[in-house]
Amino acid sequence: MQVERVEAGGDLLRITARTGDDAPVACPGCGQTADWVHSRYVRHVADETVGGRSVVIDLSVRRLYCENADCQKATFVEQVPGLTRRYQRRTPAAQTMVDAVAVALAGSAGARLLSVLHHALTWASVLNCLMRITLPDRPAPRVLGIDEFALRKGHHYATILVDAATGERIEVLPDRKAQTVTAWLQAHPGVEVVCRDGAGGFAQATTAADPTIVQVGDRWHLWHGLAETVLKEEAPTVPAGPRPAHR
Repeated sequence: MQVERVEAGGDLLRITARTGDDAPVACPGCGQTADWVHSRYVRHVADETVGGRSVVIDLSVRRLYCENADCQKATFVEQVPGLTRRYQRRTPAAQTMVDAVAVALAGSAGARLLSVLHHALTWASVLNCLMRITLPDRPAPRVLGIDEFALRKGHHYATILVDAATGERIEVLPDRKAQTVTAWLQAHPGVEVVCRDGAGGFAQATTAADPTIVQVGDRWHLWHGLAETVLKEEAPTVPAGPRPAHR
């Protein structure tokens, strides 16, 4: 890559650059290298701030023909490692910073902090960045906690799976159907104990996935059920008869 010009003015630092003309590039579809240039165009990529100035890189990149007749991609655009990503208008370094803010603060608060860091994003854009972050693969815990929660009370419910030993969230399932929980347990072997509420749906799902999994009631539901039972047993009995008239 060749830097052609650097312009600093006001709160903006603009860098004009272009990629080389002869370097072969691997096609993202088939992996075969190609150097047959179709055309060029300029990408505008935001980078991390320098000295309190926003940085924009005007980068001229090549669109190349894929010379593999069996490849589905007729043309493709070259990417510069460490500087550009496909369908992305920020450098990997800038995107890492935006992702970190999105994870910590999410929508409106994240957008306000990013504006101080000279990155103008709306709260919706910050949330979109958050939703695009790839979650790391987590191994199935030995003790799995299963519970349901309302996305829209009375209409739509989901299921949350947590590591009962550490409290770490493992997965959120889109509904509370037994077959959904069964499919997840079958796809993630290694669970030895399931901690759940007293509903029969999760019990049926666990048994269908693996009958050897030990099922126990979670502490909150045990105490809640005990308190309700005690209140019913100890509640005073009101004698039947006409109510006294109020004066």
